[in-house]
Amino acid sequence: MDASILAGMDKLTIINNALFATGNETVNVLNDPSDEYRAANAAFDRTVRFLAARHTWPFAMTTELLTRVPDVDNKSRRFSKNGFQLPPDMFHLKEVYFNTCIFTDYEIIGDVLSCNYESDVYAAVVKAPADARWHPMAEEVITRYVEAGCLRSLNEDFAEASRREQGAELLLTEARSHVDQQNPARNTYKSRVAEARRSRRV
Repeated sequence: MDASILAGMDKLTIINNALFATGNETVNVLNDPSDEYRAANAAFDRTVRFLAARHTWPFAMTTELLTRVPDVDNKSRRFSKNGFQLPPDMFHLKEVYFNTCIFTDYEIIGDVLSCNYESDVYAAVVKAPADARWHPMAEEVITRYVEAGCLRSLNEDFAEASRREQGAELLLTEARSHVDQQNPARNTYKSRVAEARRSRRV
């Protein structure tokens, strides 16, 4: 991904932007003991986990080699010989590979994936991305959700909080489409006819 379209997400800046936008006092540091910080921080942490798990953001995807577990930890009856530990900090599993080939014949029980392969099993998973990986549009969605959290917790303005969430949802739809277009497999504007013509010219 082009680094020029990424921005390091600054938690304190987002919290203060949300506090300012809702007419509340801003804070100077993270972990400030004020009610303002506690409300905004809770909304921030909740939103980041929710957004990361809700959509398969390209910047939240990673592929990891899975480690075998002892047979005693593998509870599968279908694949009792080959169990692999799923990443404990993943939100959900996207795809499973043997070497570079996708396969779907597996079973998950708890946090163990069982299959017919003895090694070289990889999982494409969704995790909470590092702050520096969030796209600026997704960062703005986070800010608007934090605003809604502040409006509920600090202002007790539930109607306005709902309106901010509705605005965040509309922006989220746009952000998902915009970010996903960077991946050719998800480019909704890609013309299959044009692509076929280009392929015939090669």
